[in-house]
Amino acid sequence: MNKTKFYWLIQMFCWSIVTLLSIQHIEFTDFNQSTKTIYLILYFFTGLISSHFYKIIIGRFHPDDITHLQNALFPMVGALSIGSIYTVLDYQLYNYSDTSFEAFIVIFLKNVWKVLPWFMFFNLFRFLSIYQDRKQRESHTENLLRISKLESLKKQLNPHFLFNALNSIKALTLIDNVQARESIIQLSDLLRLSLNLGEQQKATLSEELRLAENYLSLEKLRFDTRLEYDFQIQDDIGNILIMPMTINTLLENAVKHGIGQLKSGGHIRVTANTEKGYIILSVENSGVFDPRPKSNEGGIGLENLKKRLELQYGDNASLKIMNAQGKVSAIIKMPY
Repeated sequence: MNKTKFYWLIQMFCWSIVTLLSIQHIEFTDFNQSTKTIYLILYFFTGLISSHFYKIIIGRFHPDDITHLQNALFPMVGALSIGSIYTVLDYQLYNYSDTSFEAFIVIFLKNVWKVLPWFMFFNLFRFLSIYQDRKQRESHTENLLRISKLESLKKQLNPHFLFNALNSIKALTLIDNVQARESIIQLSDLLRLSLNLGEQQKATLSEELRLAENYLSLEKLRFDTRLEYDFQIQDDIGNILIMPMTINTLLENAVKHGIGQLKSGGHIRVTANTEKGYIILSVENSGVFDPRPKSNEGGIGLENLKKRLELQYGDNASLKIMNAQGKVSAIIKMPY
Protein backbone atom coordinates (compact mmCIF):
# COMPACT_ATOMS: atom_id res chain seq x y z
CA MET A 1 0.00 0.00 0.00
CA ASN A 2 1.41 3.38 -0.99
CA LYS A 3 1.52 6.39 1.31
CA THR A 4 -1.42 8.19 -0.36
CA LYS A 5 -3.84 5.30 0.12
CA PHE A 6 -2.62 4.80 3.67
CA TYR A 7 -3.10 8.50 4.40
CA TRP A 8 -6.73 8.56 3.21
CA LEU A 9 -7.59 5.32 4.99
CA ILE A 10 -6.22 6.73 8.26
CA GLN A 11 -8.05 10.00 7.60
CA MET A 12 -11.42 8.29 7.16
CA PHE A 13 -10.87 5.97 10.11
CA CYS A 14 -9.79 8.72 12.51
CA TRP A 15 -12.56 11.15 11.61
CA SER A 16 -15.15 8.41 11.84
CA ILE A 17 -13.97 7.80 15.40
CA VAL A 18 -14.00 11.54 16.17
CA THR A 19 -17.54 11.84 14.77
CA LEU A 20 -18.80 9.01 16.95
CA LEU A 21 -17.05 10.43 20.02
CA SER A 22 -18.75 13.78 19.46
CA ILE A 23 -22.10 12.19 20.32
CA GLN A 24 -21.02 11.69 23.91
CA HIS A 25 -21.09 15.31 25.05
CA ILE A 26 -24.55 16.25 23.70
CA GLU A 27 -28.06 14.86 24.10
CA PHE A 28 -28.06 13.20 20.67
CA THR A 29 -31.41 11.47 21.30
CA ASP A 30 -33.15 14.85 21.13
CA PHE A 31 -32.30 15.11 17.41
CA ASN A 32 -34.63 13.85 14.71
CA GLN A 33 -33.22 11.43 12.13
CA SER A 34 -32.46 14.02 9.44
CA THR A 35 -30.68 16.28 11.97
CA LYS A 36 -28.66 13.32 13.22
CA THR A 37 -27.60 12.47 9.66
CA ILE A 38 -26.68 16.08 8.86
CA TYR A 39 -24.78 16.33 12.15
CA LEU A 40 -22.71 13.20 11.48
CA ILE A 41 -21.99 14.11 7.86
CA LEU A 42 -20.95 17.66 8.74
CA TYR A 43 -18.73 16.47 11.57
CA PHE A 44 -17.05 13.83 9.44
CA PHE A 45 -16.39 15.93 6.34
CA THR A 46 -15.49 19.07 8.32
CA GLY A 47 -12.73 17.13 10.03
CA LEU A 48 -11.66 15.35 6.86
CA ILE A 49 -11.48 18.47 4.69
CA SER A 50 -10.03 20.76 7.38
CA SER A 51 -7.30 18.29 8.29
CA HIS A 52 -6.41 17.87 4.60
CA PHE A 53 -6.03 21.63 4.24
CA TYR A 54 -3.89 21.51 7.36
CA LYS A 55 -1.71 18.90 5.63
CA ILE A 56 -1.40 21.15 2.56
CA ILE A 57 -0.42 24.16 4.67
CA ILE A 58 2.13 22.19 6.69
CA GLY A 59 3.51 20.78 3.44
CA ARG A 60 4.48 24.29 2.33
CA PHE A 61 7.12 24.38 5.06
CA HIS A 62 10.40 22.73 4.18
CA PRO A 63 11.23 20.10 6.83
CA ASP A 64 14.69 21.57 7.38
CA ASP A 65 13.19 25.01 8.11
CA ILE A 66 10.80 23.81 10.84
CA THR A 67 12.09 24.20 14.41
CA HIS A 68 11.33 21.77 17.25
CA LEU A 69 9.06 24.40 18.81
CA GLN A 70 7.07 24.71 15.58
CA ASN A 71 6.77 20.94 15.37
CA ALA A 72 5.27 20.99 18.86
CA LEU A 73 2.92 23.93 18.15
CA PHE A 74 1.55 22.80 14.77
CA PRO A 75 -0.65 20.00 16.21
CA MET A 76 -2.04 22.38 18.83
CA VAL A 77 -2.85 25.04 16.21
CA GLY A 78 -4.62 22.45 14.05
CA ALA A 79 -6.59 21.08 17.01
CA LEU A 80 -7.61 24.58 18.15
CA SER A 81 -8.74 25.49 14.63
CA ILE A 82 -10.92 22.45 14.04
CA GLY A 83 -12.06 22.45 17.66
CA SER A 84 -13.38 25.98 17.08
CA ILE A 85 -15.24 24.87 13.94
CA TYR A 86 -16.78 21.92 15.78
CA THR A 87 -17.87 24.19 18.64
CA VAL A 88 -19.64 26.51 16.21
CA LEU A 89 -21.37 23.49 14.61
CA ASP A 90 -22.49 22.27 18.03
CA TYR A 91 -24.06 25.61 18.92
CA GLN A 92 -25.73 25.93 15.51
CA LEU A 93 -27.19 22.43 15.42
CA TYR A 94 -28.06 22.07 19.08
CA ASN A 95 -29.62 24.77 21.21
CA TYR A 96 -27.66 24.60 24.46
CA SER A 97 -29.60 25.83 27.45
CA ASP A 98 -26.40 27.01 29.09
CA THR A 99 -24.93 29.74 26.90
CA SER A 100 -22.47 31.06 29.45
CA PHE A 101 -18.83 31.63 28.60
CA GLU A 102 -17.76 28.86 30.96
CA ALA A 103 -20.04 26.38 29.19
CA PHE A 104 -18.70 27.52 25.81
CA ILE A 105 -15.11 26.94 27.00
CA VAL A 106 -16.00 23.46 28.24
CA ILE A 107 -17.52 22.46 24.88
CA PHE A 108 -14.59 24.04 23.06
CA LEU A 109 -12.01 22.17 25.15
CA LYS A 110 -13.86 18.88 24.67
CA ASN A 111 -13.79 19.37 20.92
CA VAL A 112 -10.09 20.28 20.97
CA TRP A 113 -9.31 17.23 23.09
CA LYS A 114 -11.17 14.98 20.62
CA VAL A 115 -9.15 16.05 17.59
CA LEU A 116 -5.74 16.64 19.20
CA PRO A 117 -4.68 12.94 19.01
CA TRP A 118 -5.21 12.95 15.22
CA PHE A 119 -2.96 15.97 14.73
CA MET A 120 -0.29 14.52 17.00
CA PHE A 121 -0.44 11.24 15.09
CA PHE A 122 -0.33 13.05 11.74
CA ASN A 123 2.72 15.11 12.71
CA LEU A 124 4.48 12.03 14.07
CA PHE A 125 3.67 10.11 10.88
CA ARG A 126 4.89 13.03 8.76
CA PHE A 127 8.10 13.33 10.77
CA LEU A 128 8.82 9.60 10.44
CA SER A 129 8.08 9.68 6.69
CA ILE A 130 10.43 12.64 6.17
CA TYR A 131 13.09 10.94 8.28
CA GLN A 132 12.74 7.68 6.34
CA ASP A 133 12.84 9.45 2.96
CA ARG A 134 15.91 11.40 4.04
CA LYS A 135 17.65 8.22 5.20
CA GLN A 136 16.82 6.51 1.91
CA ARG A 137 18.19 9.45 -0.08
CA GLU A 138 21.34 9.52 2.04
CA SER A 139 21.75 5.76 1.67
CA HIS A 140 21.20 6.00 -2.09
CA THR A 141 23.73 8.83 -2.35
CA GLU A 142 26.25 6.90 -0.26
CA ASN A 143 25.77 3.81 -2.43
CA LEU A 144 26.28 5.85 -5.61
CA LEU A 145 29.41 7.42 -4.13
CA ARG A 146 30.70 4.03 -2.96
CA ILE A 147 30.08 2.47 -6.39
CA SER A 148 31.71 5.47 -8.08
CA LYS A 149 34.80 5.13 -5.87
CA LEU A 150 34.97 1.39 -6.49
CA GLU A 151 34.72 1.88 -10.25
CA SER A 152 37.42 4.52 -10.17
CA LEU A 153 39.74 2.39 -8.07
CA LYS A 154 39.37 -0.98 -9.74
CA LYS A 155 39.68 0.32 -13.32
CA GLN A 156 43.23 1.45 -12.71
CA LEU A 157 45.84 -0.86 -14.29
CA ASN A 158 49.55 -0.67 -13.64
CA PRO A 159 50.97 1.11 -16.74
CA HIS A 160 54.50 -0.06 -15.91
CA PHE A 161 53.43 -3.65 -16.35
CA LEU A 162 52.08 -2.89 -19.82
CA PHE A 163 55.30 -1.18 -20.87
CA ASN A 164 57.39 -4.02 -19.49
CA ALA A 165 55.24 -6.66 -21.16
CA LEU A 166 55.36 -4.90 -24.53
CA ASN A 167 59.14 -4.46 -24.29
CA SER A 168 59.55 -8.14 -23.41
CA ILE A 169 57.38 -9.20 -26.36
CA LYS A 170 59.33 -6.86 -28.65
CA ALA A 171 62.58 -8.48 -27.57
CA LEU A 172 61.02 -11.94 -27.94
CA THR A 173 60.10 -11.32 -31.58
CA LEU A 174 63.84 -11.36 -32.40
CA ILE A 175 64.34 -14.72 -30.68
CA ASP A 176 61.15 -16.77 -30.82
CA ASN A 177 58.33 -15.65 -33.11
CA VAL A 178 56.01 -18.43 -31.95
CA GLN A 179 56.43 -17.54 -28.28
CA ALA A 180 56.02 -13.85 -29.13
CA ARG A 181 52.66 -14.55 -30.80
CA GLU A 182 51.52 -16.59 -27.80
CA SER A 183 52.57 -13.77 -25.49
CA ILE A 184 50.63 -11.22 -27.53
CA ILE A 185 47.55 -13.44 -27.23
CA GLN A 186 48.09 -13.67 -23.48
CA LEU A 187 48.48 -9.92 -23.18
CA SER A 188 45.33 -9.38 -25.23
CA ASP A 189 43.47 -11.87 -23.05
CA LEU A 190 44.75 -10.16 -19.90
CA LEU A 191 43.66 -6.73 -21.10
CA ARG A 192 40.24 -8.02 -22.11
CA LEU A 193 39.78 -9.71 -18.75
CA SER A 194 40.92 -6.58 -16.92
CA LEU A 195 38.42 -4.42 -18.78
CA ASN A 196 35.58 -6.92 -18.30
CA LEU A 197 36.28 -7.34 -14.61
CA GLY A 198 36.53 -3.57 -14.26
CA GLU A 199 32.87 -3.34 -15.32
CA GLN A 200 31.72 -5.90 -12.72
CA GLN A 201 31.04 -5.58 -9.00
CA LYS A 202 32.00 -9.24 -8.50
CA ALA A 203 34.09 -11.76 -10.42
CA THR A 204 34.43 -15.53 -10.14
CA LEU A 205 37.59 -16.91 -8.60
CA SER A 206 38.32 -18.79 -11.84
CA GLU A 207 38.30 -15.49 -13.78
CA GLU A 208 40.68 -13.94 -11.27
CA LEU A 209 42.99 -16.94 -11.46
CA ARG A 210 42.99 -16.84 -15.24
CA LEU A 211 43.99 -13.17 -15.08
CA ALA A 212 46.71 -14.04 -12.56
CA GLU A 213 48.04 -16.85 -14.77
CA ASN A 214 48.31 -14.53 -17.77
CA TYR A 215 49.97 -11.84 -15.68
CA LEU A 216 52.63 -14.15 -14.25
CA SER A 217 53.25 -15.78 -17.61
CA LEU A 218 53.94 -12.38 -19.16
CA GLU A 219 56.13 -11.28 -16.27
CA LYS A 220 58.15 -14.46 -16.69
CA LEU A 221 59.12 -13.22 -20.17
CA ARG A 222 60.89 -10.36 -18.43
CA PHE A 223 62.40 -12.24 -15.49
CA ASP A 224 62.92 -15.61 -17.19
CA THR A 225 64.48 -18.04 -14.68
CA ARG A 226 64.43 -15.38 -11.97
CA LEU A 227 60.67 -15.93 -11.58
CA GLU A 228 59.02 -19.22 -10.67
CA TYR A 229 55.43 -19.57 -9.56
CA ASP A 230 52.71 -22.09 -8.74
CA PHE A 231 49.05 -22.20 -7.71
CA GLN A 232 47.52 -24.11 -4.82
CA ILE A 233 43.74 -23.81 -5.14
CA GLN A 234 41.10 -25.65 -3.16
CA ASP A 235 38.91 -27.88 -5.31
CA ASP A 236 35.41 -26.80 -6.40
CA ILE A 237 35.64 -23.11 -5.44
CA GLY A 238 36.12 -21.62 -8.92
CA ASN A 239 32.55 -20.26 -9.03
CA ILE A 240 32.85 -18.29 -5.79
CA LEU A 241 32.29 -14.56 -6.38
CA ILE A 242 34.96 -12.20 -5.08
CA MET A 243 35.97 -8.58 -5.53
CA PRO A 244 37.62 -8.12 -8.96
CA MET A 245 41.34 -7.41 -9.41
CA THR A 246 42.31 -8.62 -5.93
CA ILE A 247 44.81 -11.37 -6.71
CA ASN A 248 46.35 -9.33 -9.51
CA THR A 249 46.98 -6.41 -7.16
CA LEU A 250 48.83 -8.67 -4.75
CA LEU A 251 50.84 -10.16 -7.62
CA GLU A 252 51.86 -6.73 -8.91
CA ASN A 253 53.12 -5.87 -5.44
CA ALA A 254 54.93 -9.21 -5.11
CA VAL A 255 56.70 -8.79 -8.44
CA LYS A 256 57.60 -5.12 -8.00
CA HIS A 257 58.73 -5.14 -4.35
CA GLY A 258 59.70 -8.78 -4.03
CA ILE A 259 61.04 -10.57 -7.10
CA GLY A 260 62.09 -7.35 -8.82
CA GLN A 261 64.35 -6.40 -5.90
CA LEU A 262 66.24 -9.72 -5.77
CA LYS A 263 69.20 -10.34 -8.09
CA SER A 264 68.57 -14.07 -8.02
CA GLY A 265 64.81 -13.65 -8.36
CA GLY A 266 62.47 -15.86 -6.40
CA HIS A 267 59.25 -17.78 -6.18
CA ILE A 268 55.58 -16.73 -6.01
CA ARG A 269 52.84 -18.98 -4.69
CA VAL A 270 49.12 -18.22 -5.06
CA THR A 271 46.73 -20.06 -2.73
CA ALA A 272 42.96 -19.94 -2.27
CA ASN A 273 40.75 -21.78 0.20
CA THR A 274 37.52 -21.29 2.13
CA GLU A 275 36.80 -21.19 5.83
CA LYS A 276 33.40 -20.65 7.52
CA GLY A 277 31.83 -18.45 4.85
CA TYR A 278 35.05 -16.62 4.02
CA ILE A 279 37.46 -17.08 1.14
CA ILE A 280 41.14 -16.63 1.95
CA LEU A 281 43.46 -15.56 -0.85
CA SER A 282 47.18 -15.55 -0.31
CA VAL A 283 50.16 -14.48 -2.40
CA GLU A 284 53.51 -15.53 -0.98
CA ASN A 285 56.73 -14.29 -2.52
CA SER A 286 60.46 -14.33 -1.87
CA GLY A 287 61.77 -11.19 -0.20
CA VAL A 288 61.35 -9.11 2.94
CA PHE A 289 58.37 -6.89 3.72
CA ASP A 290 59.23 -3.32 4.65
CA PRO A 291 56.17 -1.63 6.24
CA ARG A 292 57.63 1.86 5.84
CA PRO A 293 55.75 3.93 3.20
CA LYS A 294 57.48 4.43 -0.12
CA SER A 295 57.33 7.81 -1.83
CA ASN A 296 57.52 6.29 -5.32
CA GLU A 297 54.62 3.91 -4.81
CA GLY A 298 52.77 3.59 -8.14
CA GLY A 299 50.01 1.68 -9.84
CA ILE A 300 46.87 0.49 -8.20
CA GLY A 301 48.73 -0.15 -4.93
CA LEU A 302 47.90 -1.93 -1.71
CA GLU A 303 46.32 1.17 -0.19
CA ASN A 304 43.97 1.24 -3.16
CA LEU A 305 43.08 -2.41 -2.50
CA LYS A 306 42.45 -1.72 1.20
CA LYS A 307 40.05 1.10 0.31
CA ARG A 308 38.21 -1.14 -2.12
CA LEU A 309 37.85 -3.89 0.48
CA GLU A 310 36.55 -1.38 3.02
CA LEU A 311 34.05 0.10 0.58
CA GLN A 312 32.85 -3.33 -0.55
CA TYR A 313 32.75 -5.24 2.74
CA GLY A 314 33.31 -2.79 5.60
CA ASP A 315 34.82 -4.52 8.64
CA ASN A 316 34.04 -8.00 7.27
CA ALA A 317 37.17 -8.14 5.09
CA SER A 318 40.85 -7.73 5.84
CA LEU A 319 44.25 -7.46 4.14
CA LYS A 320 47.35 -8.45 6.07
CA ILE A 321 51.00 -8.44 4.95
CA MET A 322 53.66 -10.12 7.03
CA ASN A 323 57.09 -11.66 6.96
CA ALA A 324 56.99 -15.42 7.53
CA GLN A 325 59.82 -17.96 7.24
CA GLY A 326 61.95 -15.80 4.99
CA LYS A 327 59.08 -14.86 2.68
CA VAL A 328 56.41 -12.20 2.40
CA SER A 329 52.75 -13.24 2.71
CA ALA A 330 49.87 -11.01 1.64
CA ILE A 331 46.55 -12.46 2.80
CA ILE A 332 43.04 -11.29 1.92
CA LYS A 333 40.04 -12.57 3.82
CA MET A 334 36.57 -11.67 2.53
CA PRO A 335 33.03 -13.09 2.79
CA TYR A 336 31.43 -14.86 -0.15
